[in-house]
Amino acid sequence: MIKKTAVLIICLIFTVSNVHAKLCNQKFDFSDYSATNAAIRSAILPGWGQGWNEQEKKGWILFGIFMASACTAFYFNNEAEKSYRLYSEIGAPAGSEYDNYKRNFDTARILGTVAVLTWIYAVVDAYFVAKKEEKKYVSNKINFAVYNNDGFKLEYKTKFSI
Repeated sequence: MIKKTAVLIICLIFTVSNVHAKLCNQKFDFSDYSATNAAIRSAILPGWGQGWNEQEKKGWILFGIFMASACTAFYFNNEAEKSYRLYSEIGAPAGSEYDNYKRNFDTARILGTVAVLTWIYAVVDAYFVAKKEEKKYVSNKINFAVYNNDGFKLEYKTKFSI
């Protein structure tokens, strides 16, 4: 169940981003500092967006919580499946194997919820922190283009806010 949910979430994220890019005809430049870039980074790997926002400790903590809860959720889900198989083979209406199954299944569900909520928090936090910092960020761009040997264009752009 958790595996299917994780795969569904990942597919949904990539589908939504592809549809959005095609509808808006936009190309994402991941080298520019923006709230969208920070959120996408955290959607790919929780904590990466916080690192992009220069919050390394927060990023490592979120990554650690996500990985620990996701890995232990998968472990307890597998243990629940083993216990359920044993319970089914024995056929006892109420036994210790069913109790083990129920305990492992509930633990897996709780840890899976923690992993998903940590992931969502990482994306939202990365976006809003970057949105605040985006106003302070100064960027310079130099573009150079040659037009069919007829000439060239040199462009210098600066963004800043006061």
